[in-house]
Amino acid sequence: MGKTSTILFLFYLCIIFGISVITRCNATTYFVGDTSGWDISSDLESWTLGKRFSVGDVLMFQYSSTHSVYEVAKDNFQSCNSTDPIRTFTNGNTTVALSKPGDRFFLCGNRLHCFAGMRLQVNVEGNGPSPSPVGAPGAAPVGILQPSSKKNNPPTGVATSSAPHVGGCGGRVSIVTFVYLMVFGFPLLWTHILVTTKIRVYSIQCMHTYMYWFDYVKLWFGLV
Repeated sequence: MGKTSTILFLFYLCIIFGISVITRCNATTYFVGDTSGWDISSDLESWTLGKRFSVGDVLMFQYSSTHSVYEVAKDNFQSCNSTDPIRTFTNGNTTVALSKPGDRFFLCGNRLHCFAGMRLQVNVEGNGPSPSPVGAPGAAPVGILQPSSKKNNPPTGVATSSAPHVGGCGGRVSIVTFVYLMVFGFPLLWTHILVTTKIRVYSIQCMHTYMYWFDYVKLWFGLV
C-alpha cells in the first residue's frame, strides 16, 4: 500500500510541475518592427500577419527620440488621435506586457507619423486556440516622410517575425503552481506520510486535512 501511495503522490506532483512549466515558459517577446523597430520605415501592418499574440507575451518597442508610443482607445486609433491616451512612453525602449485578452492599440504621438503608418493593432488571445490576428487598418498616407535615424536596435541574433524570441522562465514561480501546491500538494504529502508510516487514517480525517489547507489558501489570497 505504501508503494502505491508513493506512485500516486509522484504522479500528482508531475502534473503540478507540468502546469507550472507550461504557464511560465510559453511567453514570447516580440520586437515590434523587427530590425527596423518602431519607425516610419517599418511596415507595421504586415508585421502582425502570421503572429499569434497570447496573454503573457511582451511587446518591445525600440525607437528614436523623434518618436513615442501611445496606447489609445479604438476610436482614437482609427483617427490617429493622441490627445487622450491610456498610456504614453518616450524612453526609446518600451516594454508592454499583454496581460489580458482583447485588442490593444498603439500609435506614435506625432500624428503625421501615425498617418504614415506608425500605428499598431494587436489582438491578444486567451488560452484557447483561435485564428491568427488581423493587422491594423490601412494607413492613410500624408505626404512623404523620411525615416528617422534609430538609436536603438535589437541585439545581433534577435529573432525576426518568422521566429520571435521566446522568453525563458526567469526563475519565477507561477502563482498557479503555488495554489496547486497549497490545495493539492501538501494534503497529498501529509496523507502519504501517514499511510507509509502505517498510521490508520479514516476518510473523515483526510477530508479535514484537505479542508484545512483549502481554507488556508483562501485566507492567503483574500478569497473570504
